[in-house]
Amino acid sequence: MREWVMRGAFLCGVGLLAGCAVDTASGANETQDEPGALSDALSRSSLSPRQEAAALKLIDDICGDTWCEGDNNFRFDRLECRAGCSGHEGSCRLTFRIFSYDTDVETGPTYTRSCTTGGFRGFDSLVVTSGQHQSLQPAYYDALTDCISREEAKLPR
Repeated sequence: MREWVMRGAFLCGVGLLAGCAVDTASGANETQDEPGALSDALSRSSLSPRQEAAALKLIDDICGDTWCEGDNNFRFDRLECRAGCSGHEGSCRLTFRIFSYDTDVETGPTYTRSCTTGGFRGFDSLVVTSGQHQSLQPAYYDALTDCISREEAKLPR
């Protein structure tokens, strides 16, 4: 156990020196017996479940006017962001499924893909909020457009 305490203190020290913060109040404390607890805290998504759901809804809403206008339909399943630290920009990864309009996502051929977009750290880097209205940040929309178009072009014909 002493080894895990020392390893945990080292990881926490490295994370703090590098400009990363670890939320030790959420159960990742220095007496934790589980290996990797502190590294898990460092790699946790910077989006809350509510923020993830809001961003996924905005992506799905804009899909009908953009990517989903083509031959395929999309289902957006997961969005995770990492804040980055010490000179390393953050990134977000969107996981989604592509399927034909002629089939159902549950029964037809479905292709699971993901887009990792650099330079995005969390909710405010993805979403513009003005009063009660929210929309995707233009830079995030552009990054998703490029990535989704590349992934769609790779699908079997």
